[in-house]
Parts: sequence; C-alpha cells; structure tokens
Amino acid sequence: MPKATWNRILDEFNLAQIKDQQDPPRPGQPGQADRYRRLKIAAVEQVTKRPLIIYASACTSPGKSVPPEWLMIDFSDKVGFKTVTDNIEAPNLDVMVHSPGGIADAAESIVHQLRAKFTSVRFIIPMFAKSAATMLVMSGDEILMDRDAELGPIDPQMRTQNGFSPAEAILEQFKKAQEELKKDPSKIQSWLPILAPLGPSLLVDSQHAIELSKEMVKQWTQRYMFAGDPQADMKSTKISKFLSDHSTFKSHSRAIKIPDLLSYGIKVTDIRSNPALYKAIDELYCCIDILLANSPVYKIFENSADDALIRQMPMPIQPQLILQGAQLPLPMSLPAQPSDAPDRRGVPG
Repeated sequence: MPKATWNRILDEFNLAQIKDQQDPPRPGQPGQADRYRRLKIAAVEQVTKRPLIIYASACTSPGKSVPPEWLMIDFSDKVGFKTVTDNIEAPNLDVMVHSPGGIADAAESIVHQLRAKFTSVRFIIPMFAKSAATMLVMSGDEILMDRDAELGPIDPQMRTQNGFSPAEAILEQFKKAQEELKKDPSKIQSWLPILAPLGPSLLVDSQHAIELSKEMVKQWTQRYMFAGDPQADMKSTKISKFLSDHSTFKSHSRAIKIPDLLSYGIKVTDIRSNPALYKAIDELYCCIDILLANSPVYKIFENSADDALIRQMPMPIQPQLILQGAQLPLPMSLPAQPSDAPDRRGVPG
C-alpha cells in the first residue's frame, strides 16, 4: 500500500537532509532540503503556468513554543514579500497563504505592495488562513482552496486588560449595560467591575475597527474579484457583512469553507477539481508543514528561484542578517515588535 502523502514527503525530506549532512552546502547556497522544497514550488508553477510565492507561519504546528505575535501578519512581512517578488515579472502572481491573521493595516499595506506590480493575483489556501489573512485573501482575483481548507471571520479582536475580546461583543455589552441601567440604575455596582477594565475609548475604537474591516474587504472584492461586474457593489457589500458578522459566527475561530464562500458569490475553486494541481499543492504544503513543525523556523517567504526570507526562533548565537537561499540552520532574524493596533488573529479551533 502506498504511503500517505505527508509520510512520503517526510521520508524524501529526511533523505535530502541526510545528503546535506554528508555534503554541507557552501555558505549562502541552498542545500538539498531547500532545493527539494523549491522543486515542489516549481511543480505547482508547471501546472498553473504562473509564478508562485509562499507565505506561511507555524500557526498549526503543535507543541511549538512561539510567541503568538511572531506568527501574525505585521508590517515586517513587507520585507519578505519584496524579497520573493522582486525578480518575478508582472503581471501574474499566485500566493500560497498559511496564516492565523494579524494586523489589518499590515494586510492592507501588503495588498498595496502586491497590486502595485501585479494585475492578476490569486491566493492558494491549502489549509488555514484566518482573520486578517482572510482579509488578505479577499484581495485576490480568485481563491484556490482545498476542500479541507478554511478561512475565518474578520471581526476585529480588541486588546483589553483581560486579553482579547471581539469588537462586536464589546459593543453588545455596552448596549446591554445601557439598557439595564436605564431601567434600573441600582445595578451600576454589578456593571462597574465589567465596564471599568474596558477603558474610555474602547467603544469608539471597536466601532472603527469593525467599519475598517468591512471597508477593506468591500473595496478589494469590488476592485479586483468583481472588476467589471455591474453588481460588484452589491456583491462586495454582502460579502463584507457576512465575513464580519460576529453574531452569526459566535466565535472568531469558526471555519468558513468553500460552500459558504460560493453561496456568497466569492470566486473560489476547489483544487481537487484538478488532480494534477491538487497533487502538486498537497505535496508542497506537506513540505512546508514538515519544515515548520521540525525546525526553529516560524515564518517563511519563498519562491522557486532560491529567493527566500526565513524567520526562526532565536538561537544561542550572535544575531546576523539572513542570507537569501541559505540552507538551514539559518542565522536568526529579529522578530517584529507587537503592535498596539487591533489584533485580528484567528485562533485554531
């Protein structure tokens, strides 16, 4: 009986690593393990006839002790996207995304960065793209997903003294407090411990964050996915409301699957409808998953032409610059600092 894809790729990946140990690559040169993974990127490109870049973080690697903010979409990601797109000729680009989400403003900046060069952008989701990563994906002309893959709600998660809370839930709580106190002011003592930690500006900040998430998705789907469609405004409005409705999803980590997206007119294709494409993407994702689960790497930007920016956990060595295309273990890169902006991380369910 043939091995499952993940197990087969693991065997081949381990063999490549053994070859690297026996014959180490020269400094600054990719080794067999890196070349093996990049050949899998090229295999997808052979099917699609389009250039492909990888943007993935270790957000679904069990047991990996990584500060959550390091896995987020943040402004430092622009360096990675620039690194892997500089040598790619316009106008077409495919982007494979595996991300828990992050800062919406950073996602917006990445969209502007990509669209300044590429007029046709597709996003490939083999497994997981949540929250602000879902917002990023919605800027594509088309989405390619595995039937097991999932997107997530885009309702903002606001930082409070007690952790993160959905912006819409905060508004609902304030509204409930107003209604109860209007009927019975004596309940103020019960509400004070709940409302006091939320801060004076949180109500307005929550409303602005909700509006911004909707606005971004509406603008991007209208401009790119539904370009030239006379019903673009109606479709994009409907989609942005659906994705941002906390009262519908109840949880920020709920899965949004292909049938859900199709029901709202989103241009999404099941990659299993093309067996050759599914095989190539599945093998590539297994390569990435194995790398993230079994190395210090927590975020990777990569293409098939040996352009890469790889971020990894700090090692007991002097920090250095990462060399493009270098074989692991790579010198560490300093992580981006956490932002005070509303957090839109998707929490794996």
